[in-house]
Amino acid sequence: MEPAVRFAALVSGPPHAMRLDLACALMSAAFTGEYQHDRIMSTLDDLAAMCAERSLDGVLSVMRPRLTGARDDYYDPRNSFLDEVLVRGVGLPITLSVVAIEIGRRLEVPIVGVGLPSHFIVRDAAADRYGDPFNDCAQFDRAGLVSRWSRLVGEGHPFDELHLTPVDDRTILIRMLNNLRALYLRRNEPRSMYALSVMRGGFAELAHEAPQHARWVRHLN
Repeated sequence: MEPAVRFAALVSGPPHAMRLDLACALMSAAFTGEYQHDRIMSTLDDLAAMCAERSLDGVLSVMRPRLTGARDDYYDPRNSFLDEVLVRGVGLPITLSVVAIEIGRRLEVPIVGVGLPSHFIVRDAAADRYGDPFNDCAQFDRAGLVSRWSRLVGEGHPFDELHLTPVDDRTILIRMLNNLRALYLRRNEPRSMYALSVMRGGFAELAHEAPQHARWVRHLN
């Protein structure tokens, strides 16, 4: 079964079977053709084993010298592929946040994603502490986050407490697919759009896109 189909089956299946690291491995394979599940899991396991402290600080301390934000070529699709991010050491805010979340899961540290406007960070679900894996794994409390707000999200996005609400894994995956959709629409790559149509079709939340997905498939054919 091709990775895009397996991804769609995973996100449309029983909630207890859905794992973020597995879904991201399938997402990457849908575009690269290389399913790097074992390498991804092994690398995340190794990073978790390096943590000297089971905390958000411990997770970010391990990530800081090994992973950083992609600044030179932000729109390189490899920055959205978890296997490539772990090998190259650079990624988007959301992909690096996935790494933090998955290291935390292995250590039973409750790290959750926070989808800010035009940016993505993580939060310690058990405390009011935040981390920014894209920007040198910086950490701050709520007051520090508010003071950095414009630098993090840009002008035109006033601070709102609702932006700090943690998002679930499905929302993270959809946001990752949104990034890839914007990229591949510009590039007009039919096979990539086909993979997107299959994966996005697995989300009940995106059922309204079905006519658009059908057009993408026809375009490939």
